[in-house]
Amino acid sequence: MRRYTWALAIVSFLVILLAAPLLFTDRYNRLALQSGAVLAASSNSYSLSSPVRLMTGPRIDLEGGTLSVPPSRTGLARGGQMIAMLITGSGPQLTLESATFTTDFSTREPTFSQDSGLNEVAPLVKALQRMQFDGLIVRDSTVRIKMSDGSSVELTNVDASISSEPNGAIQASGSFDFRGEKITFDTTLGASLDSQGMSRPLAATFAGAPLTAALEGRLILGENPQLLSPQAELKATDLRAAARWLGIDWPAGRGFGAFRAKGQLEWVERTVAFQNAAIDLDENRATGTLSINFAGARPTVEGTLGLKTFDLTQYLKGADTAVKNDSFLAAVRGASGLEFPLIQAIDADFRISTDSLTLPAITIGRSAATVSLRDGKMLADIAELEFDDGTRGGGQIRIDMSGANPNYGVQAKFEAADVGRSVQAVFGHPTVQGRGAITVDLAATGNTGDSLLRSLDGKLCVTLAEGGRVGLDINKLATTESEPLPAAAWQDVSTRAISVDKLDARFIVSKGIIRTQSAEAVSGERALKADGAISLLERSLDLELAVGDVAKPSVGDVGAGELKLQRREIINVHGPWSAPAIRSGPPAGGAQKYGPPSPG
Repeated sequence: MRRYTWALAIVSFLVILLAAPLLFTDRYNRLALQSGAVLAASSNSYSLSSPVRLMTGPRIDLEGGTLSVPPSRTGLARGGQMIAMLITGSGPQLTLESATFTTDFSTREPTFSQDSGLNEVAPLVKALQRMQFDGLIVRDSTVRIKMSDGSSVELTNVDASISSEPNGAIQASGSFDFRGEKITFDTTLGASLDSQGMSRPLAATFAGAPLTAALEGRLILGENPQLLSPQAELKATDLRAAARWLGIDWPAGRGFGAFRAKGQLEWVERTVAFQNAAIDLDENRATGTLSINFAGARPTVEGTLGLKTFDLTQYLKGADTAVKNDSFLAAVRGASGLEFPLIQAIDADFRISTDSLTLPAITIGRSAATVSLRDGKMLADIAELEFDDGTRGGGQIRIDMSGANPNYGVQAKFEAADVGRSVQAVFGHPTVQGRGAITVDLAATGNTGDSLLRSLDGKLCVTLAEGGRVGLDINKLATTESEPLPAAAWQDVSTRAISVDKLDARFIVSKGIIRTQSAEAVSGERALKADGAISLLERSLDLELAVGDVAKPSVGDVGAGELKLQRREIINVHGPWSAPAIRSGPPAGGAQKYGPPSPG
């Protein structure tokens, strides 16, 4: 039992030491090591000349180093006294200096007895192999781990002190260097074993510039070691820097700074999972489950998280602050680059719900979504969106960053929407006011605002379910004069509005230009139809507005479902939408039906 206890202590020390590298390398397998011999340097110290097998399952080799016994009160221990202590099982404190521990994941050698060859090695090495000592000091040593792909991980400047407590617990503390950072640790392996004799209590803390961790639970050793902790905490001051330190290729960018996870932890092979955890990232606080698997070329993250508030603005590179609050369209137009580093850095499956979601130039209320990231592509299915004004909706967002030219897609439908608020948020002016339905199906390509607008394609539809208002003073525009109105007339008519009983506007978007498919509004016996285009990139209008009386269709008319208009006035609006030129007058051919625009 003493030998087994110390074996667990040494294995615990090395398993914890190797935990971080194992997460980013190949599958954990039995370590294959070689037996060897030592040369005596004196009666109380030995320098290893060949590898020595320390243990199997896992297998650990000690390839070099000097093993010694510290001097007693009366001087150095005599060889006979030392051998007597080894025979009784109550060994001295041992010191191991300039040692090199090696573990090899690339071989599959059969297990053989740890006792083989013991008669060929010195008594001190027997003591180390049989764990017959009261304490072990490791100084200025190295741990090397060889992976199945031929690569290796090295922990340097390993200093550790391992000792036993009166109750049988084992304590190990010290430090090591890994990838240029010094990590300190303090672990305690409890005295009590489980019924199978493979699990013992474990408390550990680790601290370094990239990461700090604290846990308390049970360590299970065997073919696949496991670490179970009912309460564990992991913190990083800069998640990007910590990821790069652990070998993940994560470029610099916005967000992903301070990170903290606290809750129930389970580590099996190369997967770390938090259950019932509190997770903080960049002041976004979530609760739920989160697991990270490092088996593939990129880490795979899975989680179910609930948040009170979720601020995404810090992860999206947008326009300058000067234009950010103008409108969403202005923010997109002024964007010099769009960054989505998470899409390219990891694979993931998330289920996220939040009471408030903040995006550039817009804040959304309650929302829930399922997000999938694979090979640089993101698919977000939004099951629920609620705004504080009662608007409800859902849809899908697609982002593909796998190629040289990223592309994006949005499909969404909103019910009981405040149309005026939506138009205000997008264009900066509430051209249409009232509640209704909005349908969006758009796609774009590029990584700047200019390229996105130039490539924008798709469809838009706005329908008012009840009465509303159109932000144009049609009565003022509809005159019998054929001369252009004064330049300041648009400022006047666009700040007023007329009431409408219904509105149905459908648009085709092509290369950043919105073209009317059908756009009509009815106010009592009066109607308005629009035909033309709006350029988002140039911020210009080229529209023809027909104003007249609603003509009731005759019986048997083929176009009975289509609005018929006895035109009385034609209003042409052309130029920048801040101050376009306006010309109005009677129709050229007299009153006639004004139907849908011709193709193109």
